[in-house]
Amino acid sequence: MGHIAMSKSNAKRIGTNASLLGALLMSLAGCGGAESSGGPASGPEQHGSGGTAGNAAGGGAGQDASAAAGGDATGPGATIGAPAQVTAGSASMVGVTSDGRVLYRAGDELIASKLDGGDSETVSDEPGNTLIRGRVVFNFGNVDWTANVGDLSIWTADGGTQEVGSTTYSETLIAASASGDFVVYTANTNTKKAKTDLMIASSDFATDDVLIPSMGLGSDTTCSPSLGFVGEALFVGFCAPNSRDATIERFDFDGTTWNPTTIAEEALPSWSADAAGDGVFYQTSDYQGYYATGGQQYRIDASVSRGFLLPDGSAALYTVGDQLRRSPVPYADPEPIVTTGFSEPVAFTSSYGMALYSTKVTYDNGTQRDLRLVATDGFNPEPIELVADPVAAMPRSSITADGNFVLYLTDVADTGGTLHVVAMDGTEVVSLPGVLDALAARGSGIVFTDNASDPTVYPNVADLKYLDPASSSTPTLIEAAVMDPKNFQVDAGLEHVIYARSGVGRDSEDPEHDGLYSCALP
Repeated sequence: MGHIAMSKSNAKRIGTNASLLGALLMSLAGCGGAESSGGPASGPEQHGSGGTAGNAAGGGAGQDASAAAGGDATGPGATIGAPAQVTAGSASMVGVTSDGRVLYRAGDELIASKLDGGDSETVSDEPGNTLIRGRVVFNFGNVDWTANVGDLSIWTADGGTQEVGSTTYSETLIAASASGDFVVYTANTNTKKAKTDLMIASSDFATDDVLIPSMGLGSDTTCSPSLGFVGEALFVGFCAPNSRDATIERFDFDGTTWNPTTIAEEALPSWSADAAGDGVFYQTSDYQGYYATGGQQYRIDASVSRGFLLPDGSAALYTVGDQLRRSPVPYADPEPIVTTGFSEPVAFTSSYGMALYSTKVTYDNGTQRDLRLVATDGFNPEPIELVADPVAAMPRSSITADGNFVLYLTDVADTGGTLHVVAMDGTEVVSLPGVLDALAARGSGIVFTDNASDPTVYPNVADLKYLDPASSSTPTLIEAAVMDPKNFQVDAGLEHVIYARSGVGRDSEDPEHDGLYSCALP
């Protein structure tokens, strides 16, 4: 494939054929039962952006699992499936790929297994800092934190492990296409001269080429690059070394060559594309907001501090000072949504119709904030006040997947806080004490841990539960006394929860005594 020419005279104008980005936004059930089978992402997520105590249900945290979670599921929402053992024994979960591979550390190895435990494969025998991007696993082993350099390997289910070699460790300078067929990473980094080569390769490394030679790295004199795939198209905002004026490019693969398209020059490196990659919102170096599509540039507003396109490309949401504004594109018609106090966005619903934000954040007792909720379809003089003072903490998911409920914690201690589940009109529908963390599942479902043991005493365990606030206020127990109670995961389809069984109250000779397990959700 060879080196990619970067001259602006040869750059194509922006195309319209990018692939769709799949990105954006008290019954005791059987999953933890002793007789159950052991067989078979703040800030708001932006679509295509480069720039996210004991109780009646579960008993005590150390209670025998057969007593805490045995019996038939009989109550509302009690359709949780039997657990599948991903792996037996002691294992530390890293995460889940978008194609359903559970990544975990076992001994000195990094291993990938299917959700049902089939087709386990060693990813690396030198696991280090592991980053998952869709279907692709980036593993940086033997990281030298003085030089910020590690030995990079890349793994996919189709291509296996590919050893890349020594390269700069950076969470922002790697990316993978939606299919997992292509990856980008850096090589030949020169930190003194603040430059690196941006590489692009097929995930099996049949091809591996320099995409942008001598790309500037973030420093006092050079802007930090901003990159990411929208479907199979790659977008990169970058500066030359010793420059703070960025060029934003789109790259499309024609089967042989990655062809560049110039979107903007003399810009900031951050960008946001719609789901098809056809339109891009960006800022010029003097912070004017622009929309680019089909080779045309449209000025939207001035003094823009950040912003993004809606997935359907119909409008941009952005901030000017502490205002949230909205404008249709391509022709500008800015309208204020929040006129003051939009200091820190927390999340948007999946439809981007509602915004959750804070006007004040404190860090005296962890990160705490006030919370406001506002519709984004027009001016709202009185946003809904959920929490007046900065006392709320955010779980990993702050809005349910269907966009119907807000989640936040108050009175947080080492053994958890009160989880508040609030409808979009500001009405609290349920509050749950002693919750450590919560993740959104399919629809309005929530997976959470509560009833935690003393975190200073090993093993530190908690009960894993499921709740659908749209249909019930009564949680369903998935499994009692799970290990690592803040590190349960939900797969990309929001259909399974993956967690570590502690073995508390179980026969130590039982092959299902402990390990990682996957459980189907309603």
